[in-house]
Amino acid sequence: MSGRDTAVALLTTFIWGLNFVVIRWGLGEWPPLFFAALRFAVVAVPAVFIIGRNGLPWRLVLATGSLVGVGYFSLLFVGMQLGMPPGLSALVSQAQVLFTALFSVWLLRQRPTAWQWCGMGVAGAGLYLSAGNSLDLAPLAGFALVLLAALFWGMGNIMMKKLGGGMKVDGFRLTIWMSLVPIVPNLILSFWTEQGQWEALSHISWMGAFAVLYTAWGSTIIGWGAWAWLLRKYAAPQVAPFSLLVPVVTLVIAVSLGMEPLKPETGMAAALLLGGVALTLFGDRLGGFCLRRQWLRPRAAEDGYSTKS
Repeated sequence: MSGRDTAVALLTTFIWGLNFVVIRWGLGEWPPLFFAALRFAVVAVPAVFIIGRNGLPWRLVLATGSLVGVGYFSLLFVGMQLGMPPGLSALVSQAQVLFTALFSVWLLRQRPTAWQWCGMGVAGAGLYLSAGNSLDLAPLAGFALVLLAALFWGMGNIMMKKLGGGMKVDGFRLTIWMSLVPIVPNLILSFWTEQGQWEALSHISWMGAFAVLYTAWGSTIIGWGAWAWLLRKYAAPQVAPFSLLVPVVTLVIAVSLGMEPLKPETGMAAALLLGGVALTLFGDRLGGFCLRRQWLRPRAAEDGYSTKS
């Protein structure tokens, strides 16, 4: 990647990393489900009138909108409202890679490789350590909801592949159109279970407005727009590793702002979880690289013996 495009990728990871911190700020101003509904409304309107559907199947839009828009984001917002700090939330959200791999075995009949099983095991250890660490920072219910949110995200990834009909789905276009789906369900759930929506609207603060605009336009329109542009220009394996930096960025920002403590357990959990995710995503390529370098092959001559006569 060129230096300019590397800078774009790093800026995107910063935008997404800061997004979890901004969500935390927004939850101080908005009820979580109402906040989620506003976010998607600002994303969808007027973007859907500018960016055409361009053949995206409605079943794909509805499925991903329900699983990711309602399932992932609603549970994430509620989990963070219950006390899950931004850095830990960003870290646990990476479990979506594990759930995607497991769902692919169940629904797509794909058999994981040895590297992927190894990666899932390492990441699972990181999740276990994260769960124990979260008890000092948030109620277990908050951790459970964010983990469940990651499960819905993983299922959304599988539905994208299963319902895409083999087409190369434009992730940015799909994100815009699927944003139509969660608005009404989130509003219904909000007015059923929450209070204070109209008060928050009638006395909107600059922080409340910034949180909605940033999560909608910054994280989605600018962030996903830049990411889609990079994916059109480069192969996915060149771009995807940058996403592993998102929890790191969030942790650095949150710790710097005093929003959560940095403990050795957190660092160990992050290393295990992100390392496991990296192995799950890129382990096969790493294995092929090692084989080409002959790092995983038996030596032709060792212990003083030679194959030559």
